[in-house]
Amino acid sequence: MRKRGAVAAAVLVAALALGGCAIRTPAIEKSEDAMTEDAVTEEEWTDEGLPAAHPSFAAHFTDPVYEDQGSEFAPFGTDEGWDMLNEWAERRDELSPATTVADIIEESGFAEVVAALEVEEGPGIPQPGGQVDAATITIGAGFTLLRLTGRIDEQGRQRTLTALDILIARFASPPELLRQREDLMSWEGDPAPIV
Repeated sequence: MRKRGAVAAAVLVAALALGGCAIRTPAIEKSEDAMTEDAVTEEEWTDEGLPAAHPSFAAHFTDPVYEDQGSEFAPFGTDEGWDMLNEWAERRDELSPATTVADIIEESGFAEVVAALEVEEGPGIPQPGGQVDAATITIGAGFTLLRLTGRIDEQGRQRTLTALDILIARFASPPELLRQREDLMSWEGDPAPIV
């Protein structure tokens, strides 16, 4: 998982605690004792492109939100969405015309979390593994399947729309989520066959 948000927050807290003293930040250069071998800088994250999109996806989903790796409202801007997309890009040969959004969720180990999609959360900070997490994961899975295959099963499409509606209501209609909803509603690509 990407740790850039946590690292940036830790650097900010440390800088505030030190009263603004000059410090080296991991977003600019790696610190041997603070960064692990597999960690990367902020620049490396943003320079690294997303896996190639299926031509049908690229033709319909043209908004910059589908390439955004930093916005928490972008399908691949969350850690879960980004990880899922990259995991399945490496496993693209396992994706068949019968693969569903539910398959992506289950095989990515998120079935238990996504079960909370229909369980409403109260106001305040979202619960770990609660409805907001379930919605975020569902959106990531739906757009992962679409981006990599140019297809989405109808049940998965409906679940992804439900997840978008949950986040739209929770976060006062962010334009990124509204765009995804509009684009998914107007999607007329070949649906995945029901098996």
